[in-house]
Amino acid sequence: MKHITILLLSSVCLAGSLIIPQIVEAEFSNTMEFGLHSGFRVDEFDWNIAGYNGQGQYINVLSELDWEDLEIIQLGATGKLSVGKSTAEYSVYIRGSVDYGWISDGIARDSDYNGNNRTMEIYRSISATENDNVLDSSIGLGIEKKYWQDILSIGLLGGYSYHEQNMRLTNGEMLVPENNTLIGLNSTYDSTWQGFFGGIDLELRPAPHFLFFGTIQYHWPDFEGEADWNLRDDFAHPVSFRHNADKADGFVCILGGNYLFSSGWILDLAFVYRNFSASDGMDLTFLNSGATLTTKLNEVNWQSSAVNVGLTYRF
Repeated sequence: MKHITILLLSSVCLAGSLIIPQIVEAEFSNTMEFGLHSGFRVDEFDWNIAGYNGQGQYINVLSELDWEDLEIIQLGATGKLSVGKSTAEYSVYIRGSVDYGWISDGIARDSDYNGNNRTMEIYRSISATENDNVLDSSIGLGIEKKYWQDILSIGLLGGYSYHEQNMRLTNGEMLVPENNTLIGLNSTYDSTWQGFFGGIDLELRPAPHFLFFGTIQYHWPDFEGEADWNLRDDFAHPVSFRHNADKADGFVCILGGNYLFSSGWILDLAFVYRNFSASDGMDLTFLNSGATLTTKLNEVNWQSSAVNVGLTYRF
C-alpha cells in the first residue's frame, strides 16, 4: 500500500494536464513533459549505535553497519506541467518523479566494539548485498520566471519526497573473533527517509535545440529503519530492532542537459547526487523474551550518485 501511495503522488503532475486546462481561462497556456529514463547509480549507507557492553560499560560506538559500493540499476519516470499566461514572464508548475532500482552488488561490514571510539573490536563480518531494491519519489509545486526571451528560467520549488533502501545481508564471513562462514545468513535492513523539501530549479537554453538544467534542494526528512537479524536467536523476528530519528537533513543536486532532436522529442542526460544524514535517534531492540532494549542511534548516513539517460516528450 505504501508503494502504491507514493506512485500515485508522483503521478499527480501527469494527471494535472487533464484537469487544469478545464479550469483556467483561455488566455492561459500550459505545457507538459513526460519522460522515461534508465541509469546506473552507486550508494553508500551506514549507521551506528551506542550502548552497554557485556561488562555494563557504556560504549559510544557499540555496533555499526557499513554498506559500500551498492551498485544499482534503475528505471524511472518524470513529469512536469507548467501553467501561465502566454504574455506573462511568470508561470506555475508542478513536477514529480519516481525511480525504482535493483541492487546488483554490494558489500556490508558489521562490527561490534568493547571499547570507546571503535576500539577493542570483538566482532566483524563481511557479507554481500544483492537482489534487493531502492525506491525514490518526489512531487513539488513551484513558480518560475523567465529572462532574456526565455533563455534563462529560475524557479522556486517546495515539495515532499520519499526514499527507500531495502538491503539484504547474505553470503557472510565472520572475520573476528575467528574466521567462519555464516551459514544461512539472510538478514534484512529496510530504511525510509520522507519529508518536505525546498529548492531552486534553473534552466539555460543557449540554442533552440539545447537546454541545460540544474536543481538544488534541501530536505527535512524523518528517518526510520527496521531490521530482521535472522541468525540472532536472542532477537525477535521478523522485527529484531527498529531505528528512528527526527533530526535529519538532506541535500540533492541534479545537473544535466537535453537535446530536442525531433518535434516534441527530447534526449536527456542527468547526474544526480544525494546526501542524507540523521543523528540523535533511538534504537529499539526486541528480544525473543518479549523485552525491549532502548539505546541511542548515533547517526545514519546515505550517499547516492547516479547517471541517467532518458527520453522525454513535450506536449
